Amino acid sequence: MQAVKRGVVEFRAQVLQVKEETPTTKTLVFDISGVDFDFLPGQYVMLKVPYPPTGEELRRAYSIASSPLQKDRLELTVKRMENGKASVVLTTQTKEGDIFTIKGPYGKFVWTEDMSDEVVLLGAGSGVVPLMCILRYIRDKGLSNVRATLLVSYTSYEEIIYRDELFELNKLPNVNIRITLTRSWPENWNGYTGRINPSMIEREVKDLSKPLYYLCGPPAFVETMKEHLRSLGVEKDKIKTEKYG
Repeated sequence: MQAVKRGVVEFRAQVLQVKEETPTTKTLVFDISGVDFDFLPGQYVMLKVPYPPTGEELRRAYSIASSPLQKDRLELTVKRMENGKASVVLTTQTKEGDIFTIKGPYGKFVWTEDMSDEVVLLGAGSGVVPLMCILRYIRDKGLSNVRATLLVSYTSYEEIIYRDELFELNKLPNVNIRITLTRSWPENWNGYTGRINPSMIEREVKDLSKPLYYLCGPPAFVETMKEHLRSLGVEKDKIKTEKYG
């Protein structure tokens, strides 16, 4: 798969499954088995969300969570936001059988194997979604020559999105998953605690000058990570960013 521009298409798709990831986050699995839809790891789609209280149709951007190699289904992971509209509908009211209009793909926050053989993914909260898409692509395509490190921050153990799958991915010899919890953690927690800092990055990345870096999360998180990487001597053109919220 080369990093070429994919044609934008609009289609309607049925919800096959609603998976609870955390108390505030759900993954919607859409049936796209009859749709000619291609995208690159890290891209997003626009979702039209009916909003019953006002009768309006909301349009929201959601990163794709599933691998581009998963041709029959498309997964979007949504975190419920306080005072949110679309996120509340999608996480509390959406059910199997519901049909939505989807348009995409969009975005330049992409990684493919021709771009680098080492990638470092830095995320916070639901910012993990496009990073997970990249990891799933590396796993599903069997890219054993690619070294991938994910360093991701969550508020608590209960809020770790994709928790079981992340632990499984960490067993792959070419994948390194490190989680840090910022507000609370179990007594037996053996991961990091506190916000991602330069020493964590240095500890997990052997040669800081080699990888491409992908940062995704709230704007303040992304800016802080950029500052950390620049302070560690990482070149500006090796840092790619996507801001949420």
